[in-house]
Amino acid sequence: MSSFLKPTEDLQKELLCSICGNFFTDPVSIECGHNFCHCCILTNCQEASTFFCIECKRVSQLRDFKANKRLGKLAAIAKKLKPHRSQDFEDRGKCEVHQNMKILFCEDDQRPICVSCSQTQEHEAHTLYCVDEAAKNFREKLQETMTDLREKTKNVVFQMTKEKTNFIIFKNQREIQKNNILFEFQKMELFLQEEIDFYLSSVETWGADSSERLSNRINVLSHQHQAFRKRITELEKECQKSDLDLLRDMKGILSRNQCVLQKNMEPFTIYMTIPPILEVMDWVSKWKVDIVLDCNTADPGLILSEDLKSVRYGGIQREALNIYERSRDFAKVLGASSFISGRYYWEVHVPDIINWCVGIYQKLKNCHNFFILSSALIQNAPCLYVMAQHHLYSHIHLKYRQVCVANLKVGIFLDYERGELSFYDATHGYLIYTFPPTLFSGYFLPLICLPKKECSLSICP
Repeated sequence: MSSFLKPTEDLQKELLCSICGNFFTDPVSIECGHNFCHCCILTNCQEASTFFCIECKRVSQLRDFKANKRLGKLAAIAKKLKPHRSQDFEDRGKCEVHQNMKILFCEDDQRPICVSCSQTQEHEAHTLYCVDEAAKNFREKLQETMTDLREKTKNVVFQMTKEKTNFIIFKNQREIQKNNILFEFQKMELFLQEEIDFYLSSVETWGADSSERLSNRINVLSHQHQAFRKRITELEKECQKSDLDLLRDMKGILSRNQCVLQKNMEPFTIYMTIPPILEVMDWVSKWKVDIVLDCNTADPGLILSEDLKSVRYGGIQREALNIYERSRDFAKVLGASSFISGRYYWEVHVPDIINWCVGIYQKLKNCHNFFILSSALIQNAPCLYVMAQHHLYSHIHLKYRQVCVANLKVGIFLDYERGELSFYDATHGYLIYTFPPTLFSGYFLPLICLPKKECSLSICP
């Protein structure tokens, strides 16, 4: 049955008018040999004496039309065989304006139109194709695109295979590199552990020796204390004797007293021995920066050197100081560099006096944050201590450390991301103090303070 329907459908398709999409009614042949319904030609030529053939794009004169009765009879027969509308023409739809089938495609507007639309001023300069031809051309372009895409797909697959191989190679190289780095750090870790054991052993040996000396010292003092107490008891008894009995042995009593009183203990002081860890100083020195002072932040009385690396207090008439300045016993100046990220290290040669301080400073809207190392006189000895004030702290952080040494060169190391600030004795290569980690935010500036007396401080090159 299907073998019979196909030729029938092909025959009916050939007997359809290209303008209205229906079977021919009173068909006429035009000059180029194509056929159309007579009424369709007259409808599309109401204002012109010529007709534009939508099949071959030629122009024919109206007077050259010839009736094609045989074609009309064939169309009438075909109309009886099956429903006269072809599915292709139904899919194309009718023009909303002229009610003709949209059998043309306007390339400029990229939409289907009817023959009547093609003869309007809107489309007279446009490139037109039959829908079938336009679809054919578009299919050819799609085929070309698919061919290109298939070729590109092959290239992509090839590249994917290549990159997968490279990825495997890269993973292997990465693992090798990681193992190499891990091995190197394991060696360093072993070396550092040996160093740790050495330094801890040194401190332990020093501590054991000092503990033994202190213990012996305490025993001697205890015996001396007992001897004194015993002699006091004896003297109390002597004092209770009669005058003659007391005076009878006066010379012996005084001799025994003198013997006991002459047993004085020599002063005994333990000085903490801090072994230098030079490797640490080499490490922090990698982040050494050039620090200069900002003359615009210097308090009255401070005199800066020409290279802005040194500062001294030159004195100032007290009348020139305002109330705020008179209330402070030091003068400060800030560095020109600001720190908001990264790691930084610099060194400062401090004076051999008390009340100086070095560190970092931050001025906020409602508070002042600072982390400093300073010197102070504690029990008649110059000592170092650290102090910090930060908006995250509930109170001022203050901690005494150790006796201050002469000709001290302070190393300052700031690790902003880790929130750490450390002070070092840069001359002897040991750590003085590291503040507990905190959360830094905003920028900090180097801070230097001097007492209001004749003294100077310099930033090391």
